[in-house]
Formats: sequence, structure tokens, C-alpha cells
Amino acid sequence: MKTKVDSKNKIKLTPVFIKEEKSDYCKAYYKGFPKAFGMGKTEEEAELNLLQIFITLLKEKKEKIREQSLNSYYSD
Repeated sequence: MKTKVDSKNKIKLTPVFIKEEKSDYCKAYYKGFPKAFGMGKTEEEAELNLLQIFITLLKEKKEKIREQSLNSYYSD
């Protein structure tokens, strides 16, 4: 079964940057997802690290959902 993608439903990821005074690093997270964050020497580096972490989290979530679906299917 194919999933239909609606191009009207877009997610907007708005980055929030916090400059760490003690370490001189920048911390970044997306509004709505404050538990996932990236750090870097610049805002660009912090957001790039955040994006890589965010993609990894989405892939892990996808695998968990797939595993739960398969377990549910075979346990019935």
C-alpha cells in the first residue's frame, strides 16, 4: 500500500539558537522539538548538526513503528 503525500501539508522547522556564554558554542533546536538539539561553533554548524540528529531520530521512530506493526500483525 502506497502512502499518498499531500504537498499542502508541510512541516515548518523553525530553528532556535542559544549562545552558550561559558563555552562560546551555539546550541540549536527546532520549535516544537526542544529535546533534540545540536551544537556548533556557529549557528550554521549547530543547525547542520541538529538536522543530522533530527533525521536520525525520525529514522529510529520509523523503525519502531514498523516493528510494532509487524509484531501486532503476527501476534493476532
